Amino acid sequence: MQKSTVGGILSIVAGALGLLGGLLCIVIAVFAASIFNGDIIINNGTTSDQQVLTVLAIIYGTLGAVDLILGALGIVGGIFALQRKQWGWALAGAIVSCLTFLPLGIGAVVLVAMGKSEFTQDAPPILSQSPANGPTPAAV
Repeated sequence: MQKSTVGGILSIVAGALGLLGGLLCIVIAVFAASIFNGDIIINNGTTSDQQVLTVLAIIYGTLGAVDLILGALGIVGGIFALQRKQWGWALAGAIVSCLTFLPLGIGAVVLVAMGKSEFTQDAPPILSQSPANGPTPAAV
């Protein structure tokens, strides 16, 4: 099996775990914001207790949203690694995978970086002579 394939799989798994972690953080944030701030659990809660729980809900919600974005980027990078296209995006997805799930992300970064030669090299477009406009500066 090629290095970029294994690196892509690790990146996708780490990204999926990041998505799950982000969803879990958002569920915790919604739970803290709705249940704990209501009168269901804290009947005689002080304002400071409710403010602390609100701040925690905001922090968890923000972390969950960031984790969702990073997980999606890790999955996209893993897909590029499996296709062996766009090495830069594949490496970026592997690096982001380190932020979502460190053990798999490190493996993904190492394998995608070592498998750079497996990616197709997209040559830059060569400017050529167009029939209507004559020669371009690159063709002269």
